[in-house]
Amino acid sequence: MVGYAFMGRVHSQAWRSVASVFDLPVRPVMAALSGRSPDRTAEAAAMLGWAAVETDWKRLLERDDVQIVDICTPGDSH
Repeated sequence: MVGYAFMGRVHSQAWRSVASVFDLPVRPVMAALSGRSPDRTAEAAAMLGWAAVETDWKRLLERDDVQIVDICTPGDSH
């Protein structure tokens, strides 16, 4: 996921709980959170349940464990 402010928090909660609401063929894995600040992104990842941290969103695209990138940045940047 890219971004961890308000919408990032909401989407993180949704990823954590989606399997309890819908009958999914697979369970989402919260592999990596991306943000600009290494310290703040790491803090958010720990609080929100993300396994890893990236400070360059393009690195999410290179990861074998990432199949979906959820964009949770401000509206003018996506």
